[in-house]
This record gives sequence, C-alpha cells and structure tokens, in this order.
Amino acid sequence: MNKSKQFKVPHSLAIILVVMLIASLLTYIIPGGEFDRVKNEAGKTVVVAGTYHPVEARHINPLSVLNYVFPGLQSAGQIIFALMCAGGGLGIVLATNMFQGAACTLSKRAKGKEWIVVAALMIVFALLNIPINLNYFIPFAPLGIIIAIAMGYDAIVGISIIMLGGAVGFSCGAMNLPNTGTAQGIAELPVFTGMAYRLFCMIPFLIVTIFYVVRYGEMVKKNPEKSLVHGTKLDFGTFDPENVPAFEKKHIPVAVVVAASILYMVYVAIFSSLSFATSAAIFMYMGLLSGLVYRMPVDEMCKRFCDGAKGMATTGILLGFAYAISGILSAGGVMDTVVNALANALSIFPAIIQAPVMFFMHVIINFFVTSGSGQAAVTMPIFIPVADLVGMSRQTAVLAFNFGDGFCNFILPHAAATMGFVGCANIPFTKWFKYAIKLFAVWCVVGSILLIIASQMGY
Repeated sequence: MNKSKQFKVPHSLAIILVVMLIASLLTYIIPGGEFDRVKNEAGKTVVVAGTYHPVEARHINPLSVLNYVFPGLQSAGQIIFALMCAGGGLGIVLATNMFQGAACTLSKRAKGKEWIVVAALMIVFALLNIPINLNYFIPFAPLGIIIAIAMGYDAIVGISIIMLGGAVGFSCGAMNLPNTGTAQGIAELPVFTGMAYRLFCMIPFLIVTIFYVVRYGEMVKKNPEKSLVHGTKLDFGTFDPENVPAFEKKHIPVAVVVAASILYMVYVAIFSSLSFATSAAIFMYMGLLSGLVYRMPVDEMCKRFCDGAKGMATTGILLGFAYAISGILSAGGVMDTVVNALANALSIFPAIIQAPVMFFMHVIINFFVTSGSGQAAVTMPIFIPVADLVGMSRQTAVLAFNFGDGFCNFILPHAAATMGFVGCANIPFTKWFKYAIKLFAVWCVVGSILLIIASQMGY
C-alpha cells in the first residue's frame, strides 16, 4: 500500500524563527535611515518631522538572530510574568469546575441557539476591551475554549469569542489610552475627543466579526472534520468534553468572586491606571478567594496555582521570541526608512482614498513596530503634518492609525495578543492564520468605508 506523506503543520515557534530570519534579511535590502527624536511635553520620545536622513547600514547577520531572544524576553517580561500569575490564579478557579459547569449548563439551555451565546459574549468582550488592553485577557483563553467545546464548536471559536470580540473594542480605540491617547496627544487633540464616531465604528465591525465566527462555528458543528484544528492535539486544560460537570450551588460564591474581580479590573482601567502588575495581583486574589470560598485545601490551591502558571510558560516563550523580531528590525535601522517612504507616497493618491491608504500604511508599519504606543510615537509626528498638507482631519488620521495598528495584530506571528491566545491552546499559527486572514480582509473593507465616511463628513 502506497503511503503519501502528509504536510505537517510547523510549530508556532518554528514560524517565528523563520520570520526572525526574514527580518534579518530585510536589513540587507532596506536602506538604513533615522529621524531625529526629542521628548515632548508628556515626556514621550517622538520623531521630528522632516529630519529623516540616511545612516550607515546595520546589517543583522541571520546567524545572530538568537542573540535577540533574551532581550525580547526582557522586553516582554511584564506581560510574561503577568500571564504566569494570572494563569496561576485561573488555575485555581478552573479547578473548582465553576466555569466548566456554567458552560455546560449554558450550552444545554441554549440548545439550537448557541450562536446567541457566542454573539453575546463577543459583545461583552468588545465592551470590556474599550478601556483595557486585550493582552490582559489572554489568560481567559481556556475559558472561551471550554464554552465553545461545550456548545459543540472547536477551540478556534473559543479563542475567537474572547480575542476577536476584544479586537473590535480595542482596535476602534474609543477609550484606548496607550494607543488613542498617545496618538491624539501627539496630534494636539484633546484625549478621547471624537469618541462617538469610534464607538459607532464598533457596530459594523462587530456585526461582520460575529457573523464570521458563528458561520465557521456552525460549519464545524455540522461536520467536525471541517474544523481547521481537526486532528490537531490541543490543550483544553482541566476540561474533559466527555465528562462534563454540572453547575452547583457551591459554585455560586466562586462565580461572585470572579465577576467582582473582572468588574474591579474594569474600574481600575477607567478610573485609575491598570498595569500588568495590578492585573496580575487581581488574578491572584481572584484565585485565592475562589479557593477559599470553595473550601479547597491549601495544598491543592498551591498545586493548582503552580499548574496554571506552568501552563503559561510556553506562551511566555513564544512572546519573547516574537518580541525579538521587533528588536532585529529596530537594530537594523530600517523602521524609519519604511515610515518615511510611506509618508512621502501618501500625497500621490486621490483625496477620497487617502485615509484608507493611510490605514494600509499603518498595517505595513505594524509589521515593524507592533507596540501601539511605540507606533504612535514613530508615525504620528510624520503622518499628522502629511494629513494637514493633503486636507485630512487629524481625527481621521488618528482613526486610520487605530485601525491599522489594531486589526492587523491578529494575523501577525509576532503580535503579543495573537501568539498569547493561540499559544494558550497550542493552536498552530498557520491554522489560525488560515482562519483569520479572510476576516482581516473583511475588516479592511469595513475600515476603508468607515474612513471614507469620516473624511467626507469632516470628522
């Protein structure tokens, strides 16, 4: 019998290594260049428009790319340690079977109307991510998977509920202080002005995203073999789809603790400043209090905490390697060259499509600078004067930045949110990319239409 070799999906880490090599090769292709930089009144380092000048090329030897991994781990240190602490806290919560029981009870009551549950939860996470960075919700990935599996969907639907729902709230930037706040500050606009239109933008984005996820989920439910992760060994944590628990009275206090913890995190994000350290502490207290009200033995709580933290270790490594890509591109001095070339090219396009073009330019730049606040510091001082010259409003320029910086994060192999979520479930990045790239194309169409409307109405 002839056996044909099947294509084996490469591990996400292997894909990141390939991208690191590509980044190093780009330093040989793209000329080196720099803008002068100064500190603005807010203390942020920004570039000075019109000061671009060529510099001596800094080629990064492909054989030296691993030298950038440790600095990448250091750069991602706050996120990694926050994820491990959060994973530990959630490990205790998951050990109570509260979420598992709630998911199974919800799936039984929503029989035949599971799409309503998916839509409702995506709206909730979209709203939660209006003031909160999506990275803080990476630890919730196992919970989304539990809910999806209980309703007959797959793990991709599970992380889509949280990540793609949150992507809309985060990327439209209604109250996103690190991204929108930084960009508007550089553009000399009052922080969070123009919020009404950014909130409106969430509606069409949410509609198409929910439709896309539900359509895929229903296809998988009818034929599990059509799942993009069919046959792929995934990590569902402590959830056993074949032996589902029930939601009992003893789970109610745990549910109250979890709900209060999430609400407190939202409160801190809106009325104070939510840091990774604060987020980690909230998750740890959530786990501790959940274990206490569930009357879990102390030794068991400690074991579950350590297991949960270990579950985030792989995700942390992936993030460190992903951050190394940005380090390579920055060390090669190609970032400013790309920004300068794109800014100079904007004026050749017709006025009606200049805002969508700026959106796509930010998509390109986001490959080189995945940090939202970092991208704003590099691009806004350049693109704001360009916007003034071509007659584009500064609010529209900020909105183009929001869309470009936000939505493409979910197809990039070195974006913290994407690698964090797919890493939590061990979903191969290639599988996720095949699923998400079509939705990203839809997002591009929706974003372009909204930007054209913004331009025409003088937003």
